[in-house]
Amino acid sequence: MQIFLFMAQYNNETGSVNFRLKEPKAEISRIMGRYSFKGLQADFSTGLKVVPSSWDSETKTVTSGTDKREINQKLSKFKTSIVDGHKNFNEHYNRVPTKEELKTIVDNAVEGKELNTVQKNKKSFDDVFQDFTKLIELKNTRAVASGQKPMHKTYISSFNVMYKDLKDFATNNSIFLDIDKFDETQCLEFQNWLIATERVKELSTLRTRIKRLSQVLKRAFEKAYTQNRSYLQDEFSVKVPPSFHTVLTEPEIKILYEHDFSNSPRLERVRDLFVLGCHCSLRFGDITRIESGHIDIASGTLSILLNKGSRIDKYKTVNFPIFGYAGEILSKYDNNIKSIAISNQNTNEYLKELFREIPYFNEKVITRERPTNEGVVFETINFADRVAFHDSRRSFCTNRYIEGWDLLEIWQYTGHTDESVFKTYFKPTFEHEQVRQESIKTRNEKLQKVDLQAKQIEDLKTQMEKMKELIESGNMEQLAEIININKNAS
Repeated sequence: MQIFLFMAQYNNETGSVNFRLKEPKAEISRIMGRYSFKGLQADFSTGLKVVPSSWDSETKTVTSGTDKREINQKLSKFKTSIVDGHKNFNEHYNRVPTKEELKTIVDNAVEGKELNTVQKNKKSFDDVFQDFTKLIELKNTRAVASGQKPMHKTYISSFNVMYKDLKDFATNNSIFLDIDKFDETQCLEFQNWLIATERVKELSTLRTRIKRLSQVLKRAFEKAYTQNRSYLQDEFSVKVPPSFHTVLTEPEIKILYEHDFSNSPRLERVRDLFVLGCHCSLRFGDITRIESGHIDIASGTLSILLNKGSRIDKYKTVNFPIFGYAGEILSKYDNNIKSIAISNQNTNEYLKELFREIPYFNEKVITRERPTNEGVVFETINFADRVAFHDSRRSFCTNRYIEGWDLLEIWQYTGHTDESVFKTYFKPTFEHEQVRQESIKTRNEKLQKVDLQAKQIEDLKTQMEKMKELIESGNMEQLAEIININKNAS
């Protein structure tokens, strides 16, 4: 058995280099090269040119001309350098290179660069990434099997997108990805490449890419695959300016809800979805699942198992009273919001369209300060251009906060499990805080009045029971005393 295992080890094979003319029918043609190995191919340009009549397609050499010897020597050197580069890889890794690694070996040999390798049998970047993704896959399987919340598919796919970008970056720049040597310099080069190639167009997307890369590097360190802890450097943390989010006040929600969209049922349905979100605080994925089974008409409550939530490990059911326009909208669609649901992307596009249809919102602009490379500057934002469905959730939280609701009351609707995330949904201004204090005062006074009325009603019931007993017992004297006491009190 030991002999068989030894013979099964990789035998350090190399491939072959061939040359061809790029334009064999032209007056002068470029000479192209190809390195072939075990079904893998890596093409490269030699940078050399020759008259096609001087080229021997059998021997792949130049047969005539004043520069015949020089060109043939360079072609021979390409062959030697590429094979030597592959041998160098074999000596250090004792395995078959990946397609990307083979391309890097060839490019470095052609350009005369030394292939930077590390100790033999060390895990490659590919190995570490495969270990990481396998771990995520196993965690997801366990979560589903145990009734916990699985990772969202977009979270998982974000790692694959990052790694594809990273490998393309390495290939385009002839860089050999090394888990020991990927430092803050290469991280910045990767970031600049992502921006220059328009792989990312927003800083928030760039931050996600680098965050996913850092998670893989962190895992490699924790598993003792490397001593590299560059992922802790500031260069691995992409700074993103504060996001802009819109919030509708209750009077604005009223303007939106009362606008006549009867000529456009498509926009009317999206408007109703958004207003429903403003008065129940559910995410788009949960609102668009609502059907009659979620509604308890007798108690006037809505109960639903949350479908998605960031940082949620377990499923959670929220149960809350139907509030504001929510009841009217639910009734309008026979408690079946699922029947009018469309994709989130289309919903956000239609939202911008319907807000532009309403003069108030079409004319509304917001001025804010934001940081730039030239310092802090003012920018003017068209409200209708920036509104998104998730702003309905922020509007609910902010408006209920202003109205003086207790945070736990609001939490009952939102279903958050992380307090820090929950608090990001409140967008009150200084003026809002003042209104909140007045609202809390008014709300407390109403509650005190209700409590007092409830006590008075309870006392009256007690007196009525007492008077009934006196009448039945014939104790008219004591009955008269109670009646006189009530007259004097009034």
